[in-house]
Amino acid sequence: MTLLIGTFKDIYLPTSSGIMKTKRVWLIGFTLLLQLAATTVFADVEFALIAEDSRAKTTLPPPGKALIFVFRQDAAVPKNVPMWFDNQPIGFIVPRSYYLWAVDPGEHVIASNPDRSVALKVNIQKGRNYFVEQGIATNGVKVELRQVSYAQGRTAVNRCRLIKDNSVFAVAALERPVTKKGPERVVKPAPKPLPGTSAPVHKQGLALIIKTGSIKLSSSSQSLQTTSGTVSTEFDSKASSPLGLEGEWRINNGFALGVEYIHYSNKLTATGTGLTSTMDVTGVLLNGKKYFAPGGIYYPYLGVGVGAASADFSGSAVTGNTADFAIQAMGGLEMRWNQFGVYTELKAFSAKTKDNAGNKVDASSRGLLVGASIMF
Repeated sequence: MTLLIGTFKDIYLPTSSGIMKTKRVWLIGFTLLLQLAATTVFADVEFALIAEDSRAKTTLPPPGKALIFVFRQDAAVPKNVPMWFDNQPIGFIVPRSYYLWAVDPGEHVIASNPDRSVALKVNIQKGRNYFVEQGIATNGVKVELRQVSYAQGRTAVNRCRLIKDNSVFAVAALERPVTKKGPERVVKPAPKPLPGTSAPVHKQGLALIIKTGSIKLSSSSQSLQTTSGTVSTEFDSKASSPLGLEGEWRINNGFALGVEYIHYSNKLTATGTGLTSTMDVTGVLLNGKKYFAPGGIYYPYLGVGVGAASADFSGSAVTGNTADFAIQAMGGLEMRWNQFGVYTELKAFSAKTKDNAGNKVDASSRGLLVGASIMF
């Protein structure tokens, strides 16, 4: 049922004896626009009856339970956001609407988004009312849940409309019989957390990573072309002084984009002469990663990178430098505690470089790295 809200306005017409007030008219243009907008915004939820909405705003907690009001005031995109309560999908919440649940005392988790990436823990005491606001930034990127005061929550809920909800929590709040649910839009549940762990959350922000470890050259025997001819060389397969520095922007859906600097050195010996040189390999790459969240502090990931690499030679055997395109693939596990983390990574780095004359050096490698991360 839609209520029309308008106003009266006097219309004046000229006559032979002056100006005469003729009639009042009902202005409905603005109201029709409101109706059209409401039909579009609230197409994916069903509101409760007006009488039920009024009763919900004045009801008291059932014996031994507490009431939770979850409301949304903003009109940002996305319009429809999935809601979860204690890992159970409830439905969607839209602008200027609210849910009402009656729950047992103890700790409960309210979550938003299909993967429950935004979560809020609430410690409940019986006989009390709790108010939780869901907000979305104007750019639609950040979804938030926060507990607000009784006065702030009560004022906001009075401006919102109750969403029809047949969950056991909503039924208990208004003490009405459970009705059989018809077909509805269903959100596919995210994987359940591992036993004894809390639901993981992908936080959005900047992360800095430093790492080192063991890197081995893919090709330890190479023939290098120099100005004096071909030189057969034997590289130390294990690189010295490996270092990786990385900065990445993490998104709350688990994806990350960043830039990585990597450096390592290998000693080489010219076969038959005993002359030695050092090859310093430097790479700068743009990386893309996907972090997964099976539960707790564990975040396995996979990624790829593209960029450029150079190999600089110094010493008595070979001198000069080469450079070319480079690619890499990586995978590993990060363990996070708040903004700090321990990082492990398996890396395959491909960099077949060459100089201006077309002489080639294979600086490719593979390695196992460990390090630390910090998120801002």
